[in-house]
Amino acid sequence: MDAIQVTVDVDVDSDQQQLGLCSHCQSPKLRAARVQSAFWHDDRLVVIEDVPALVCDACGEQYYDDNTVVMLDLLRGNGFPAEQAVREVRVPVFSFAGVQLAGTSA
Repeated sequence: MDAIQVTVDVDVDSDQQQLGLCSHCQSPKLRAARVQSAFWHDDRLVVIEDVPALVCDACGEQYYDDNTVVMLDLLRGNGFPAEQAVREVRVPVFSFAGVQLAGTSA
């Protein structure tokens, strides 16, 4: 199954750097940061912490360099063994079925 990246949280580094333009919104406000990303692996949602990235302060887009992508692929290829997890989190699950917009009826 292909991995799906979802932004979970961003831990901001103290030094802001001008590192080019965001390809999503064209903002020059990119900074180096450590982020958390979540990936689906089979039927499990796994979170990887301390991932080095460039983050756009304007739109939140995240960019990984080639080395980071290779390391994430290696982690995924190893199957995210449970014994290597540093901790676990509980995640609530919601169903889209039956969801109504405010002011509408089903």
